[in-house]
Order: sequence, then C-alpha cells, then structure tokens
Amino acid sequence: MDTIRWKPAPDARPPISDTPNRPSGPTTTYRIALLLPFLTDQADPQGLTVPERSVPALQFYAGAMLALQRLSEAGMNLEVEVLDTRLSDSDFQRLLDHPRLQRAQVIIGPMRPSHISLMAERARQTKQIVVSPESPTMGLTRQNPDFIQTTPSLRAHGAAIVQHILASYRPENVSIVLRRREAERTPLFQPTDGRRFAEILTPDEGNFFDKIDLEPCFRPGQTAVFVLPTWGNQDFVMAFFRKLSAVRKGRPVAVYGLPQWRQFENIEPEYFANLNVHISSATYIDPANDAVRAFQQTFYDAYGTVPDDDAFNGYDVLTLTGQWLQRFGLSFPQRLPAEPLFTGLRTTYRFARVPAEGPAPSERLSAHYDYLENTYVHILRFQNYRFEPAW
Repeated sequence: MDTIRWKPAPDARPPISDTPNRPSGPTTTYRIALLLPFLTDQADPQGLTVPERSVPALQFYAGAMLALQRLSEAGMNLEVEVLDTRLSDSDFQRLLDHPRLQRAQVIIGPMRPSHISLMAERARQTKQIVVSPESPTMGLTRQNPDFIQTTPSLRAHGAAIVQHILASYRPENVSIVLRRREAERTPLFQPTDGRRFAEILTPDEGNFFDKIDLEPCFRPGQTAVFVLPTWGNQDFVMAFFRKLSAVRKGRPVAVYGLPQWRQFENIEPEYFANLNVHISSATYIDPANDAVRAFQQTFYDAYGTVPDDDAFNGYDVLTLTGQWLQRFGLSFPQRLPAEPLFTGLRTTYRFARVPAEGPAPSERLSAHYDYLENTYVHILRFQNYRFEPAW
C-alpha cells in the first residue's frame, strides 16, 4: 500500500492552456484511491523479480504517476491512496472495509470483473465515484450513475461497425457470419433503424463452411460486406478467409471483425490486405503523434523501460479524472454526457448513459440510467501492413 499527496510546487510552471492566468484562491483537495493487482503477496521476498501477472498493474501505476505529477504542476491538490487488490475475491472483499479506501471520494479500478462488481455495489451504497479503466463487460452494475466505464463494451463496438458500414454500403449487401452458438450476438450488429443485415449461421464445430454458399451475398457491381463478431476462434476466421478467397473471383469485398484479430498469429497478412479487413478497436495510439512520442521519452527517462498500452491507459485515466475534478468538482459524472469528445494519448472518450433496465422511470428509486460508458470506438483498416484508422 502506498500514500501519495501531491501539492503544488512553489515554483510550478503554469499549465499549457488558453487561459493566461491561473485562478487565485484556495484549492480543493480531492481524495483518490487507485486499486490495482500488484500481487505483492506473490512477489520475490528479495525484491529481485515481480510476478508476471503484476506487470500490467505496474505499467498502469507508472503511467498514472506521470499524470499525477503533471496535474500537481498544474495546481491540483490530490491525495492518492494506492492499494493492492491481489487476485482472490475474499482478499478484495476485506479490502473494501479498509479505512483508506472508505475515505476516498473517487476510486479508480479495480481490474478484475468480479472485483469491479463488488466495488460497484459498495460504491453505490457509499455514493463514491468509480472510474473503471479496464473491463468492457456489459451490465457490471445497475442504478449506479456515479459508475464510469472508460472501455467500450461489445454493444459500442457493434454500433460503431454498423455506423461505418452504413456510411459506405447498402444494407442488402451485408451479411453477419457466426457460429450457431454465438447467434445471440447478432442484435448488437444489426441496424437500429429497421434495416436488416442478412445472417449466416454455421455449425459450431468441424468444417464450418463446407455447406455454406456465399454466392448469394454477391451482387453485380457492388461490394459484398461480411461482419464476423467473433474474437477467440482463429480457426473459424481463417476458414472463412479461405472460403471467401475461393469464391470471390476478383469481386470487391469488405470484412469487419473485432479487436482481438490483431493478436491472431496464424493468419497471413495477405488475407487481411486482399479481403479489405477492418476491425473495431477501443484504442489507437498514433506512433507519429508528438504527444505520444514525448510521453514515451518521459516514461523511458523515468523508469528505464518503454510504456505499453497499460501505461498509456494509466496516464489517460488519471489525467482525465484530474481534469474533470478541476472543471466540475465531484459532480463530474453528471456532466460528462453533455460534453464533447475528450482526447487522450491512447484513445478518444465520448460518454453516454447506459439505459436502465427494469421498471418504468417513475417507479425507479434512483437514476434513469444504470451507468456511464465510453462509446467511442475506432474503426481500423489493414493497410501498409498494419491496422490504421479507416476514417
């Protein structure tokens, strides 16, 4: 466990802003709890090595510390409690009663879905603000207007893919391709305005496409578009690529998939290029961006290693949380849906209310929505041997 109290430096440089002078007067001190799985109970007693599973937490923490330093230089007073969540639900349940956690006004973390559910339920009772920086799972909490999910859910990915398709193609040329046991996902990838994409369901196992005829998907002079909302089955995606390559006969096609396709190791890049493959992505770190390069250099100078995606996530989430507190105070969850985009190094953020389920609004005891979710999703296209923004 760690306690960090950031105070303005006496000779602090002013932040880069359009405002020439910093407001005078007393500055509010905000109390933040940062919950990460450092797994200190599994660390080497001599301190020579750390558990591999704790590396994401360390990277996130390192990025967060750079953000906190910058916020302090900008004049913010932040008291930050850093707590190790460990892995087990029983350990985390005990942590919920820790007085340092109970004092926090804003909680960032935890990372494990089961821990997030426990934390969200406790915070709903205590009226603490929870910023969840990792899990994209839908429905982790209900009737919890102070819960903010910064990672887009599958629902947001589906909406972004549909929007991108309808901006360029006719719905009658689009087919959703899934195994039968995944059919419950199709509503998330269908238009919501009454138009419909065709649906192609394959066997769950074996030779997925032996008896599937893709020829009806092609229309003269038009692009055949296929959406595969599957993430873990590389064999299924590869089988589809082979089938489509065999039947397309030079006709134009476009294929849309999910972020996990970037980690597929057994698919040749030529398939991604020749089949015009697009994927949705919660993040896009532009290697040519000057701010990204500056952060990478600062991170390396501070820690002697390069930042990974978790480090960028930690920096973005802490920076945004500090900026929200500075602009809106503790009422910032209610203000976010009315704000335009927030731009970070790792991604862009656009928050929307997730509609509440259950009784009619007049019968509910709390808010008319369950929680806030970042709904901004990038659409990337494979080109120049990597996935780059498609719009």
